[in-house]
Amino acid sequence: MWQEYTSREERVKQATRVTWLSVTINSILTIGKLLVGIFGHSAAMVADALHSGSDFATDFAVMLGMRLAKRPEDEDHPYGHGKYETLAAILVGIALCGAGFMIVIQAVAILLGALGGRLPERPALVAMLAGIISVIVKEWLYQRTVKVAEETANDALLANAWHHRSDAFSSFATSIGAGAGALLGGKWVLLDPVAACLVGCFLLRVAWAIVKDSLDKLMEHGMSVQENEQILALLHSLPNLSEPHHLRSRRVGAVAVIEMHFRVNPEMTVRVSHNIASRVEQRLREVFGADAIITIHVEPLKTYCEETPYNTQCHLTYPTLS
Repeated sequence: MWQEYTSREERVKQATRVTWLSVTINSILTIGKLLVGIFGHSAAMVADALHSGSDFATDFAVMLGMRLAKRPEDEDHPYGHGKYETLAAILVGIALCGAGFMIVIQAVAILLGALGGRLPERPALVAMLAGIISVIVKEWLYQRTVKVAEETANDALLANAWHHRSDAFSSFATSIGAGAGALLGGKWVLLDPVAACLVGCFLLRVAWAIVKDSLDKLMEHGMSVQENEQILALLHSLPNLSEPHHLRSRRVGAVAVIEMHFRVNPEMTVRVSHNIASRVEQRLREVFGADAIITIHVEPLKTYCEETPYNTQCHLTYPTLS
């Protein structure tokens, strides 16, 4: 469910605050894991460091998207600039995809070398410890980011949150692979590049989900069935209107765009009909955000006719006048 937020400025402020927190943490993790991976002879940890580095890069893409998206509507963009956030989410997905391909290629190269008798060096135990620390930190960052993303209905921030969680999963796989290689030695060291390969495949899967969802939104994909049912339930709960129909809904970034028709008593004045429509807009904005764009078409109730054994009777079934 979309949550109400106070204003565009406050929304961007909250999202920027958590993104700067992400930048700081990703910078520390990237440098730390890269050093551990190089000096600890762990290909999986180097791959994990590259993953954290891609997080660092996408943080800035998210902040840029948010700053562009907060611009108000203008002549050229009557629905606002919200799709910049969706574009930023696509950039996050593409970066994640690139990191996944790079990790898989490097891991496969190490495994092919092992087939020729060139086993990789035994990783140091510190690689496993670094992986465990990364899991804890990145999962905490995911929880913090996804909370703000849901509160502000921010696609790019939500994609970045999943980027953090994917990093936590990759660090988990890294700690297992590096730990097995460090403790057991011998051919067990191959678990390290195997873990790196699994990490890369997981990243590709997450990247595809992010890009597909964002492309759907760019192609005017409608809001979910649950959200449309929520809209209809809200309309049915309001007095003096009936037969809601021709409901169309979509999103422009975080902004909900809702169009619909409903019928009222044809004897109502224009002023009363307008008041009903205004009440509907107010209730929808309470649920889908103050910036929601709502277009309502009011129609008169039709005459319904039924045949009896003696004649045909026509009548109106409509709500009482307010």
